[in-house]
Amino acid sequence: MDETGIRLESKNHYSWSPKGKPTIIEQNGCKKGLNIIGATEISKDFSMFTKAYSSVNSITAQEIVYFLQGLIEAYPNKTLMVILDNARTHTAQIVQDFAALHEDKLHLIFQPPYSPQLNPQENIWKWFKDECAQSNTYKNEKELQRRTDEFFSHANSHPQEVKSHAWARSFYK
Repeated sequence: MDETGIRLESKNHYSWSPKGKPTIIEQNGCKKGLNIIGATEISKDFSMFTKAYSSVNSITAQEIVYFLQGLIEAYPNKTLMVILDNARTHTAQIVQDFAALHEDKLHLIFQPPYSPQLNPQENIWKWFKDECAQSNTYKNEKELQRRTDEFFSHANSHPQEVKSHAWARSFYK
């Protein structure tokens, strides 16, 4: 489990233009976007579970609790082992209390500090941003939400593609 943000502005990592001509990049001057909490099942079906929020505010510990509750409800017959980093919202007392209350269904596994490379969800976010943020500018949050929904719908209907990005055995080499 992890969070990411995507903005209406494109994220251009490189560009080109004819020699002597300036590169022209479309921009809308807006910092609005979405903050997304996501988790990917990495042992069998490679399904993704996400929840998006407006980027007006940061994701809170209470929203992490709502997300974890949604995970439990989405997978009622499974015991969930959730890998997460040590972000303040993850280690907050309200999250710890929720996990203790649901210890029969939910186990939180905290990564060592400063080790995002150990969380397979980071690869999912890279894939997501390569597909949705790279060289794309959105007119408004509704258009961005639509594209985000399309991406996750595609991903959930193509588990082999998700597996190629997040499979635990290939991740921990």
